[in-house]
Amino acid sequence: MNGDIPHETLQAYWGYRSRLARGGFTMAVAGGLVIYGLGYPAVAKGLVLGGLFSVLNLVIMAHVLPYLVRAGITKKKATSVAMLSFTVRLGVIAIPLLVAMKSRNFQFWAVVVGLFTVQAAVFADHILMRPWRGARSSAGEGY
Repeated sequence: MNGDIPHETLQAYWGYRSRLARGGFTMAVAGGLVIYGLGYPAVAKGLVLGGLFSVLNLVIMAHVLPYLVRAGITKKKATSVAMLSFTVRLGVIAIPLLVAMKSRNFQFWAVVVGLFTVQAAVFADHILMRPWRGARSSAGEGY
């Protein structure tokens, strides 16, 4: 799957993806624990469920992206793979929403918020953490 993508670039990419996945899920679990401690178990479970599927969505996207930028792939094939990936990722996002609609164990709006934990991790990484790491980090240079 590497194609003509330099090994160092892929390692930086996987490091950044891992940092986002860990950060997003850590935020969801930490928030869930606090909310559970405050006596709202359905909200806490919804936040963690949404966070889990947010990370799964990121992992799917992260595995498809290097394939799409690989040299030699045709535009038609890249478009087909991108559309399939998009459809699968929408299906992945629908799963926790359907679970929350059908079950009283998960609060629907907490699942919706949880689905944005990776985006919150991106924000935190680029806006809040970057000043402490410097302009560029060694684990995610260029990403």
